[in-house]
Amino acid sequence: MRWVLLLCAWSAPAWAESRALTYEEALRTALESNPALRRAELDRDAAKAGLLGARGQFDPTFGVDGSWRSSRSKGFFQGFPFDSESRSWRAGPSLRGAVGTGTSYSLDVGMDRNFSSFVTNFGAGLSNEQVQDTYTTNMSVSVTQQLLKGLRTSYNVQNITRARIGLSTAELSLEKARQDVLSQTAAAYWAWVYQVRLQEIAEDSAAIAEEALRIGLLQVEAGGLAPVEGTRLEAALVQAQASALEASNAAKKAADDLVLLLGGTPGGEWMPATDPGEVSVLELDIDKATEVALQQNLDLAIARANLESAEIDATNARHGRLPSLSATGSTGLGSQDTTAGASLSGLTDEDAFPFVSVSGTLSVPIGNRAARGESDRLAVTEEQRRNSVAELESRVVSQVRQQVRVLDSSRRRVELADANLRLAEQTLAAEEALAQAGRSIQKTVLEARKEVDRTRAEAARARTDYRLAQVELLRLQGQLSEQGW
Repeated sequence: MRWVLLLCAWSAPAWAESRALTYEEALRTALESNPALRRAELDRDAAKAGLLGARGQFDPTFGVDGSWRSSRSKGFFQGFPFDSESRSWRAGPSLRGAVGTGTSYSLDVGMDRNFSSFVTNFGAGLSNEQVQDTYTTNMSVSVTQQLLKGLRTSYNVQNITRARIGLSTAELSLEKARQDVLSQTAAAYWAWVYQVRLQEIAEDSAAIAEEALRIGLLQVEAGGLAPVEGTRLEAALVQAQASALEASNAAKKAADDLVLLLGGTPGGEWMPATDPGEVSVLELDIDKATEVALQQNLDLAIARANLESAEIDATNARHGRLPSLSATGSTGLGSQDTTAGASLSGLTDEDAFPFVSVSGTLSVPIGNRAARGESDRLAVTEEQRRNSVAELESRVVSQVRQQVRVLDSSRRRVELADANLRLAEQTLAAEEALAQAGRSIQKTVLEARKEVDRTRAEAARARTDYRLAQVELLRLQGQLSEQGW
C-alpha cells in the first residue's frame, strides 16, 4: 500500500497546498469548522441567555413616582362669593419584589405637600383668607404571602428550573452534535481510505495487466503462445483500465464528501495520511460496555433530561389546581407638619402616627377545568417520556451488545481476509509458474490475479470496517474524542 506519510500542519489557508490529511487532523478540523456544530453552540448560548432571563423574575424593582397639581375655583359660601386656589405635589421612592417562597414585598416612602387658599368676600371691602399649607410624610412596608397555590418554592421557581434544564439539554445536545460530527467524519475518512486503497489495487492491476500483455504478445510472435491467449490478455488490460478509472472517480468523490464535512470546498488532489493499521486482539466485557453506554449515551442523557422536565411540570401542574389564598400585612408611620424637614423628622418623634393593616384574599375558580386539564395533559406527557426513556435504554443495550459482537467479528474478518489473501497470492504464484512452464493457460492466471485483487480489497475493507465498528461503539458510549479512538 502506497501510503503518504507526510504529516502537515492543518489550517484553513493550507487547503490549496496540503495534499496529505491525517485522521486526527480531519477530526480536529471538523470540530472547528462543521456548520452543524456551530448551530449547536449557538443553541447553547441562547439557553444560557434564557436562564439569565428566567432568574431575573426575582430581581427587585426600584421606582420613583411624583405628581404636581394646581387649580383655582370660584363660588358662594353662605351667600358670600369666594375664590379658592390649591397646589399640591407628591414624590417618593419605592422598592418592590418577590422571592421563591411565594412572598412578595414592597417598601414605600413618600412626601406630599398640600397648599390651599380660601378667600371669602363679605362686601364693603371686607374679606377673609384661610390658608392651609402642610407637608405629610409616610413610610410603609407591606408583605404578601401565598398560603395555598404558590406556597411551594418549586412552583414559584419553575421558570428558572425549566431554563436550567434547557441549558443542560442544550449542552448535552452540543456534545451529541460533537460526537455525531466525529462519527460522521470518521466514517467519511475510513470510506475515503478504502476507496483510495481500491484505486491503488486497480492501478496495480492495470500495470500488471499491461506488462502481461507486452510479454504475452512477444510470446505470441515467437509462437510460444496461442493468439487467443493474447486476445485474453488484451481484454484483461481493457477491463483493468476501466476498473482503475471507476476506482479513481470513487476515491475523488469520497475525498469531496470528507472535505464537505470539514467545512471546506471540494477540489484538489488529496491523499489519506493515516493507515488503518494492524488490528489488535481486544477482549471486551459486553456487560461493562453496556453499563458505560447506559451512563454516558447522549441520546439517553437528553431523554432523561426531558423526562425530568416533564416530571417537574406535572408536579407543578398538580399544585396549580389549588385555590389561591393570600394574606397581606402592612405597617408604617406617618407624620405631618408645616415644613418638609419637620415632617420628615417627625417620623422618629412620639407624635408620629403609626398604622397596621391585615387583609386576605381567597380566589376559587368554579370548576377549575383549565388547571385540571393542564395537569392531566402534563401527567400524560410525563408517562410518555418515561416510556420513551425505557424504550431507548433497551435499544441502547441492544445496539451496544450488537456492536461488541460486530467489533469482535470484524477483528476475526481481518484475520480471515489476510489468510485468504495469502492463499490467493500463493495460488497466483503457482499458476504463473505453471504458465511459464507451458502447463497452464492464461485464462487460469487471469482468474488467479482477479482473486488476488478481490482478496486485497477484502483485506482493506475488513480493516476499515473494524475501525468503523470501533467508532460506532464509542459513539454509543459517548466517548469519541479527537483521536477517534
